Amino acid sequence: MASEVMVSAYCLAYNHEEYIRDALDGFVSQKTNFKYEVIVHDDASTDHTAEIIAEYAAKYPDIIKPIYEAENQYSRGTKIVKDIINPHLRGKYIAICEGDDFWCEPDKLQRQVDFLETHPDYSACAHNTRVINYLTNWTGPMYETECDKDLTFREVANYGIAAFHISSVLFRREFAALPDEITCKLFGDYPRAIYLRLNGKIWYMKDVMSVYRENTAGSWTRRNRADADEEKQISIQKLTADFTENVYHYCVKTGAPADVIAAIKDVADRDRIQEQVLRRGVFCLLTDQRKKFMRLSTEKKIHVLDTAKRQIKRKFRNG
Repeated sequence: MASEVMVSAYCLAYNHEEYIRDALDGFVSQKTNFKYEVIVHDDASTDHTAEIIAEYAAKYPDIIKPIYEAENQYSRGTKIVKDIINPHLRGKYIAICEGDDFWCEPDKLQRQVDFLETHPDYSACAHNTRVINYLTNWTGPMYETECDKDLTFREVANYGIAAFHISSVLFRREFAALPDEITCKLFGDYPRAIYLRLNGKIWYMKDVMSVYRENTAGSWTRRNRADADEEKQISIQKLTADFTENVYHYCVKTGAPADVIAAIKDVADRDRIQEQVLRRGVFCLLTDQRKKFMRLSTEKKIHVLDTAKRQIKRKFRNG
């Protein structure tokens, strides 16, 4: 039916008054032949974010559906997406865009829906994203990709970040809720990407249709960037290793294909070795971690050695 919502998007906002208009403009400028809505959640911002959202909700009531919190839910440990957002999602497909990012092409949703409607074996469709780095002032495409393509599980699981930015993905609503084994309090984008690829193929479009503002003031990335103190870096790496190890066990338990299990095992072993390097120094690669290190793929060995180099530099810098 024409009245049914085809896409439900959601946007998480907190103190985003400097950026939220770009996000909202990107939402309401979509040109589609179907109905869509955007659930915009303001987590008790202390600036003017909520007022800006209310302005757009009044002007575009069929698109912008606001949720305002009187008390910050993140600080209370509330699972905002699972407990607050998901019950409001009505669309056949789900899209995501944080309040400091934005969609930059008006046909983004239409192109992605058109693809998924004609390819039922795909769980999701993603695309390239332009990055604006607020620390380095660099801007450019997140990935140098010359053609549209299928993303392999190895590509999705490889780095501890998704093979696409979360602002770019459109996925089927049945995959909105992640199983407990594929959740991590440290991050949400990477677990979602893995879960989507485990449940179907992911089509990647080379065109840039969203913008990711990296290292904005107060962002998770900036608060947890590479020059954080050593204890924090170890804590982050342990959570990452615990997560990828849990994904490995989940894949074994659910009977995932052998190549998928091998790929996530390679990632999990790399992540755990990196944790040990951060905790104990590079000499663990010559002792109890040596055999595990030697079993890694060449690419993962390089990742571990990069961690070792950074650890050595940190030690020299700190005396």
